Amino acid sequence: MNLALIHGWGGDSRCWQPLLDELNSFPGQVVSIELPGFGARAQESWPDSEALLAELDARLPPDCLLLGWSLGGMLAVKLAAMSKKVRALITIAANGSFVARGDWPGMDAEVFAEFCRAQRDAPAKNWQRFCGLEARGDLEMRGLLKILKDWQPETIPRSWGDALDCLGELDNRMLLSDPGVPALHIFGENDALVPVAAARKIENLGAHVKIIPGAGHCPHLSRPAEFAALIERFATGLEQPAPLEKNAVARAFGRAAASYDAAAHLQRAVCRDLLGRAGEHWSPARILDLGSGTGYGSELLRRRFPDAEIIALDLAPEMLQYARLHRPVSNGYVAADAEQLPLADHSFDLVFSSFALQWCYRLPQLFAEIRRVMAPGAHALISTLVPGTLAELESSWAAVDRNVHVNRFLSVDDWRRACEGNLLECSANVEQRALHFDDVKTLMRELKSIGAHNVNRAAGKGLLSRQKLRRLTEAYEQQRTAAGLPATYRVLYLQLVRRQENIAAPGAAAAG
Repeated sequence: MNLALIHGWGGDSRCWQPLLDELNSFPGQVVSIELPGFGARAQESWPDSEALLAELDARLPPDCLLLGWSLGGMLAVKLAAMSKKVRALITIAANGSFVARGDWPGMDAEVFAEFCRAQRDAPAKNWQRFCGLEARGDLEMRGLLKILKDWQPETIPRSWGDALDCLGELDNRMLLSDPGVPALHIFGENDALVPVAAARKIENLGAHVKIIPGAGHCPHLSRPAEFAALIERFATGLEQPAPLEKNAVARAFGRAAASYDAAAHLQRAVCRDLLGRAGEHWSPARILDLGSGTGYGSELLRRRFPDAEIIALDLAPEMLQYARLHRPVSNGYVAADAEQLPLADHSFDLVFSSFALQWCYRLPQLFAEIRRVMAPGAHALISTLVPGTLAELESSWAAVDRNVHVNRFLSVDDWRRACEGNLLECSANVEQRALHFDDVKTLMRELKSIGAHNVNRAAGKGLLSRQKLRRLTEAYEQQRTAAGLPATYRVLYLQLVRRQENIAAPGAAAAG
């Protein structure tokens, strides 16, 4: 993956050097793009917005993480929405609208107009004033102001005024809720140019926002090491593949459709407990059974909410076919991935998902989709698995080889952060359940019957040899109890609410 950088108004590519000095392990090519009229391009005029975006797109390297600051960040949002070259986006101090519009926080329109007039009348003096605004509020204000003023250009062309006009006209409010790529928006808590209220507004749209305490408009300059670590963590998350292929999961559960119910004792018990957490007075008109499997949960939902419209969605078409034949209680059946729901916005009053989402590893995207389809005031009930599940099997396999034999489960904190990051009120609790088996073969057979056998990329290939089975059995037998060989499951229950005000923000952003 490559890195592309676009500076802000009044700056040039020098603004990135402190950050680049700290980025020790970033893969790929690094391209710093200067805007027309700035830096080495000082003699160029400022083009119209359409021509500017086309020119910037042509300069982007392929498969890039695009990082933009201030005006550069606002242009980066536009590019991310239109360019096939952008894999992910980071903005710094980039408002949805630099000038206040309606109830959207920003610079007062009259103050901005006065600043534009001063830029045309006394550009050098106005630039000095701008440096002070950039540094204001930062704990490193003195050192930061010195750096900024040391970069004063020999002459300031009139094109800077045209660039200011562009800054005042840009309106990304609606794009920020879904820029089309993974995105992180970083703000300084004390920014004098982009109020922190704007960061909160963007966060309310469902965007991933990071507010840096004690920073102003230039956090990448005042604390480059901290900023570099943020970028590297974000980039690492983009590079790390899920430990399994969704197609392999779909095939495994498809093959298990006919045998699933006979072995899914724990799954049915958890499903009943999950539905028992529904509010006594709930009366959802539309319900999504997410990861519906053979339709056991849909059947429980139909009994509890007889008048509701129920849509069953599952990754495995064979599971849906089984449900149609044996439990035909749903109003519709959809074969799809939970991380990419082919469903309308705000269309469900209840999202119900029992023992299905542990196969998802992009939790922020998963809950962005769940939140998107939830209506105002809607609820979600979810059960899934967390670390500690099948710990006995995992430790026994560790005595046999170094392959991955138990699916990786994400932590409770991972699930909670993804919910809260998508503005879903979250109540979470964990319980431990244990099944017991007469022998290892019975345990392995049951896991295969419910489609929950090992589909990891790092799984060992080939049949289980007699020698490996013997070693596995010897290791597992050391954990035998009076009830038999234990298989522990750690179950996470999530109860989520999407409050009314959480979907008001996009409509409010459209005003003005």
